[in-house]
Amino acid sequence: PLDAPGARARLRHGVGGAPAEAAAGFPTLYRVGLPALRRARRLRPDDPQAQRVGCCLALIAHLEDTNLLHRGGAEGYRFARAAAAEFCAVGGVAQDDWFARAEAIHRAFVARRLSPGGAADLLAMTLFVDGLEDA
Repeated sequence: PLDAPGARARLRHGVGGAPAEAAAGFPTLYRVGLPALRRARRLRPDDPQAQRVGCCLALIAHLEDTNLLHRGGAEGYRFARAAAAEFCAVGGVAQDDWFARAEAIHRAFVARRLSPGGAADLLAMTLFVDGLEDA
């Protein structure tokens, strides 16, 4: 619906959001999500939580997430993407303190009322496709 928060955010901020991602065949899932999940799996083979967190933060860093735009405006969107990108750039879940750094990002998002719902949806899709490809 055109009056939905995601639709308003797409129009206001000039991003494609979920409809564009779907129409393009979910390129972020294949170019970012799956590689990030598999990289995290190699780094932390016995830690599914680390694998999911590493993938989710990679998705946040790259995805046009209209829920972030709706909740935080352009400033919140930039903050979330920068925080996630920095997490990934300094080693992500390869770092011994990955959990504390991810938790700090989570707390910063909560304090700013940021919810990366689009990235969460794409994380679920990434896990689904990964499971299908492993079958």
